[in-house]
Amino acid sequence: MHKSQTTQQWLTALAITALACLAGEVSAFPEFMVPTGARSCVDCHLDEQGGGYQPGVLAATRSPLGVIAGLRAFLQDRQAPTNTAPVLHAINPKWDVTVGERRLVIPLQVTDKEDDSFALHGTVPTGYTVSSVYTRNGLPTVDFRWAPTAAQANRTYTVRLYVQETGEGRNLTSNTVSTRIQVWPARTTATRNIIQFMMQSAQWGNNRLTLRGQLAFRSGLSAAQRTAALTSLSMRITSANGTVTSLPVQLARSTTSSWTVTLPLTASQVPCTVRIRYEGLTAERPVSSAPATCVR
Repeated sequence: MHKSQTTQQWLTALAITALACLAGEVSAFPEFMVPTGARSCVDCHLDEQGGGYQPGVLAATRSPLGVIAGLRAFLQDRQAPTNTAPVLHAINPKWDVTVGERRLVIPLQVTDKEDDSFALHGTVPTGYTVSSVYTRNGLPTVDFRWAPTAAQANRTYTVRLYVQETGEGRNLTSNTVSTRIQVWPARTTATRNIIQFMMQSAQWGNNRLTLRGQLAFRSGLSAAQRTAALTSLSMRITSANGTVTSLPVQLARSTTSSWTVTLPLTASQVPCTVRIRYEGLTAERPVSSAPATCVR
């Protein structure tokens, strides 16, 4: 029998099946439904009334495997459950951590339409740990945890993270997120007495950048201990992206615990957002009246 005759016979059988769909008697043609693996009329037709054909049905009947085998392969592919890759949510682009103080914790949230299990992978510094999966804001979450050592101080680490499915037959990977971690050395005895470091304003004008803020000391300190803490405190001032604005600046405190720093800067030097750091003490603020040429 010629192939065209076989295809024509199949189309005739499919048309008869369509009429059966219309009459609600699909089971009357088990010799067609069962071998192909069809579960309902809409596996091959556009609706339950047998109207039209699903895309790819007619091409499947012309398969070198034959009509039934070709249609079976088509239906198996169509009926196979889909699997989508997990999505790892964005995280902050920059983190700070100080040796010997509270460990860094970065929550990583994942979205997966199939709710597949996953494991965290990536390029990371030594010594990190990962928490068990828990739910945060309705999403599966794991924490990247890291307490750097003294040997890792004074370095900036670029960390790249992604997750991969771990369920049976699942191996899709997510997008990769990147961040930078600045590791500060352990603070000295003197600077450990400064527990809070605040920048309250940043103003540019007349080619001068003026920063104002406040300090908070640990309770019960003597005047000598406060003086020692300030003697060791020298701020590093940069733009939000890390462009150096000035050499380290010694900080002087007034009798009210407030501080002021004024730097001569041109329009092309002033940062759009200023960031100040000393060891584990950080603060950041947009610069008021910053020019259009400010440093990002």
